[in-house]
Amino acid sequence: MAKVLFGKAHTYEEAAEIIYRIYEYYIYRYPQKRFHEKTANQVRQDVLTAVTPKQYPIAPNRRIERFWEGIEKSKAKHQAQAQQ
Repeated sequence: MAKVLFGKAHTYEEAAEIIYRIYEYYIYRYPQKRFHEKTANQVRQDVLTAVTPKQYPIAPNRRIERFWEGIEKSKAKHQAQAQQ
């Protein structure tokens, strides 16, 4: 993302500036689908002023769920082998 938006950094200072600009873009200018097209800063401001903040649950990611299912299967297999 940094390379696409801001080009290459040749010094530490340039890299730090790119990181800051990415952060600023993500927080203040990038509307996100999960926030119903609001930026992260708009959501934060809404939460700080609301009596009951609106919830923005994270959508399930099937790929990550399958990964953890595989980990659990592997654990169970190793535990079964250890008990034998």
